[in-house]
Amino acid sequence: MIILGVIFLFPVGRSVVAEAQHDCDDPTAALDGKKRVEATPNDFEIQGLHALRLGICEKIEAGSLTLDQDMTIFKQEREKAVQKRFEENRAKKERSF
Repeated sequence: MIILGVIFLFPVGRSVVAEAQHDCDDPTAALDGKKRVEATPNDFEIQGLHALRLGICEKIEAGSLTLDQDMTIFKQEREKAVQKRFEENRAKKERSF
């Protein structure tokens, strides 16, 4: 269930450019992200990905990061967070048996 939170907080599947512009330029997306992180204050993977997204948007706005670089960086970090959550959940299930 929590893995889905990480996945849906930062969805993939849209065009790379459209996603980056949507996430950085859309006030509704910003509010949605803020609500999600407020709902999970102790989920450091979600908090970290949200902080990364904010920083990436700031760098794109400043012109020091391209959209392609953004997607490469964010995708790598998102995959790490999802894998970490998957491994934690698997370990919990193994301990419960």
